[in-house]
Amino acid sequence: MNKNNIITLTSLLLFVFALISCGGNSSKFEVKGKLDNVTEGYFYAAREIGDSLLVDTVRINAKGEFSFSGTVDTLTFMSLYFNQNTKSTYILVDKGWTVELKGDVLFPDLISVKGGSINDDLTSFKEQNKDMLKSRVEILNVLSEAVEKDSVSGKSFAELKNINFTLSNIAANYVKANPDKIASVMLINTFFKDETSIPRLDENLELLRGEAAVFPLTLDLKRYSAKIKQSTVGTPAPNFTLKDLKGKDVSLIDYRGKYLLLSFISTTCEACDSERKNAVEVYNQLKKDKKNIDFATIVMDTELEPISKNSLDSVKWTLLPDHGGWSAKTVEQYYIREIPYSILISPTGIILERDVSFLDLPKKLDDILSGKSK
Repeated sequence: MNKNNIITLTSLLLFVFALISCGGNSSKFEVKGKLDNVTEGYFYAAREIGDSLLVDTVRINAKGEFSFSGTVDTLTFMSLYFNQNTKSTYILVDKGWTVELKGDVLFPDLISVKGGSINDDLTSFKEQNKDMLKSRVEILNVLSEAVEKDSVSGKSFAELKNINFTLSNIAANYVKANPDKIASVMLINTFFKDETSIPRLDENLELLRGEAAVFPLTLDLKRYSAKIKQSTVGTPAPNFTLKDLKGKDVSLIDYRGKYLLLSFISTTCEACDSERKNAVEVYNQLKKDKKNIDFATIVMDTELEPISKNSLDSVKWTLLPDHGGWSAKTVEQYYIREIPYSILISPTGIILERDVSFLDLPKKLDDILSGKSK
């Protein structure tokens, strides 16, 4: 091979390499935009890759401008977290997409996300319902401040319920008109992924067609629904067997013939400690009144921190440690996603109510026994 051929071959290889490195990466995406009221010079962008969670720190300048890029193999859901994770929104990215954001992070539901048909569809939905979405955020902000001041208004709750009901109906109509769009799946996830909305969740999932019906989030929502139904109101409470503090096996079936308030707490949970006083007072009063009810508490995280002496001294009902934190078997069986959390179970083992307040329990029990409860 002569010198000219070597130069030509080298030039060709450099040209091919340049194409690959500069313009041939079809898996690349870009996200850019301008956002108001970001209180720090950065925010977080999180997405799942296989079984791992990839979190990028995205720099944003004083004008609210930012830009970042990456690579994906398929359509990917990405969560964005702002202002010390107090505000969040989501976008979708895919190979070759350029996604642009514009808006105010104080109103994350109204942030415009353009680029890619799904983002465009969802932004169109936001724009058509921007007044209600803005009102919802304003009410949530009022409620958040009221909770801190312990001055929550029933009126605000009623307004929020009405707005959510109206928005959910609009979302349902969108799904019915667009059963093959991935945007419909995203709206189902936003408005119907709730313990109290399982019938409507199932109803809307059944409407999906084409790529929307087999979208990964659709399958996740179906699994979510199936899991909730295992411990929803009106179904038999899942059985379990755990050892109490003396090493004795205790099963749910041991409480047959009595009402049972089954609670979930953690040894690392400050709110659980705060609620213990109310629980003890209500328990003592119910026992004094000879009500046919018992308490049992499943305690998470005892492998991290032992049960406190105050709990051992004041709690007179059965405490049942279950290891594994949020992955503990009973936590999964009863689909517990917050603590403290209590579930009322009938003498025949049927779940009567979820998320029961200790202070409300005496009246609920009286209503059940008098036949006033539904």
